[in-house]
Amino acid sequence: MDDKKWEKYAALGGVLFVVLNIVGMVLVGTPPESDDSNAKVLEWFADKEDGIKISAFLGGVSLIALLWWFGSLWRRMATAEGGRHRLSVIAFAGLTGFGVAWMTASAIQAAVAARTIDLGAASGFFYALSNNLMYVAGFFVAAHLIAINVLSMRSTLFPAWTVYLGLLGAAGFLVSTIGMVKESGPFMMIGGISFLVWAVWIIAVSVHMWRTADSA
Repeated sequence: MDDKKWEKYAALGGVLFVVLNIVGMVLVGTPPESDDSNAKVLEWFADKEDGIKISAFLGGVSLIALLWWFGSLWRRMATAEGGRHRLSVIAFAGLTGFGVAWMTASAIQAAVAARTIDLGAASGFFYALSNNLMYVAGFFVAAHLIAINVLSMRSTLFPAWTVYLGLLGAAGFLVSTIGMVKESGPFMMIGGISFLVWAVWIIAVSVHMWRTADSA
């Protein structure tokens, strides 16, 4: 199989990442607010045990697809940078940091869901810990998106409207991280909306990569 076909298939990795995570979001339902009582958090873990564990598994599979997708994106970025790799490295580091923080948070939630009887009220602590790790992941996604879209502004790597969409998602993730220092408020919701914006951006970029694979 020639390299152009591999690049097209890699573009589908971004779409697969989005689809698997949408399924995961449906499985876990509406999570508790950051400042909800331990009893309500415990109830969510108990009610959604299977969904939380399956969602964590799907998230891990989706990361493989996203890294496959980024392999082709990296090559395009490196070409646009003339081999200097400054923004390409930032984008990769951001994606790696996101994956580590996000999967650690998912693993904590899956473990708590499997051991709600043992943990009891301590579930609230571990839920807060997993949320903070997701806020940390938001910093990394923001760096990832900023690097790619700044390069795109300089080199017309992707259509202009996707640049604005990507930067909007980055700004949303950065705002959501305020949830680390202010437990109450809409910051979890802002993070969720930002994830959906990022998902739309990934699909748009993936479609562009698919259409232009033969000329890249």
